[in-house]
Amino acid sequence: MRSMMDRLKTTGWSVALTAALVLIGQPLAANAKGEPAESVVTLNAMDYSYKGPDRIKGGVVKVEINNGGKELHHAQLIQLLDGKTFDDFVGLKPALSGPLPRWAKFVGGPNGAIPGEKATAVMNLEPGNYVVACLIPDAKGVPHLALGMMKPLTVTAAETKKAEPKADVTITVADFRFVPSQPLTAGKHTIKVVNNGTMPHELLLVRMAPGKKVADFGAFEADRSAPPPGKPIGGIVGVQNGMHTYFETDLAPGNYGLICFFPDEKGEPHFKRGMTLDFTVE
Repeated sequence: MRSMMDRLKTTGWSVALTAALVLIGQPLAANAKGEPAESVVTLNAMDYSYKGPDRIKGGVVKVEINNGGKELHHAQLIQLLDGKTFDDFVGLKPALSGPLPRWAKFVGGPNGAIPGEKATAVMNLEPGNYVVACLIPDAKGVPHLALGMMKPLTVTAAETKKAEPKADVTITVADFRFVPSQPLTAGKHTIKVVNNGTMPHELLLVRMAPGKKVADFGAFEADRSAPPPGKPIGGIVGVQNGMHTYFETDLAPGNYGLICFFPDEKGEPHFKRGMTLDFTVE
């Protein structure tokens, strides 16, 4: 059986960065209606670590990942229930390559950002203990979190109630499909992702190379010596069923795809059960 963490074997992008990106964590200005906007927390991802705050205010929070490494990274937020702590999570080794226990809840986060780029996600975070982790495996199939790419995060109660973003498109995910509320068009979008399935799902947004389909991106893990058939440009990492979250994107005209790498009950990634969607932006 394939492990839960053996989800996205994607390499092929390499850049040399001369300076690390600066970590910031600050509230955004109020919106035009005077409602408090979400707070923003920026994580600097390297190979294989994060630099970022250990404690943030909860409520509606925008999490931004800046990839300063040489590999593809994301930031999966995992809420620890039943009083569990980061030490409990670390104590799962070597079981971190298998299914996580029920007290570890997937609550989203910004999906794949290639080296030198960033991705964002907006979530409504409850107070409690969390882990930020990268589940993407390296070239040898070892998940980045098993190489140390995880950090603790404590979320405290929000001081003020913050409004959730106003989405212009909703994408419903289920077992095993993506259903957009309307066609995606060129330009900036705030997209709401609702998990109506029976298990966790993710949404990775990929801009496809000419003549390629997003299923080709899923198959890319079988032969990574070939050029990547597309470029990951964000989306949402694993979200538990019954939850919703948001991400932002700016689409240029071209061909795109949505794909889910989370495993089914047999350990097979969801894209092998048809959880992909190809679309064209005019």
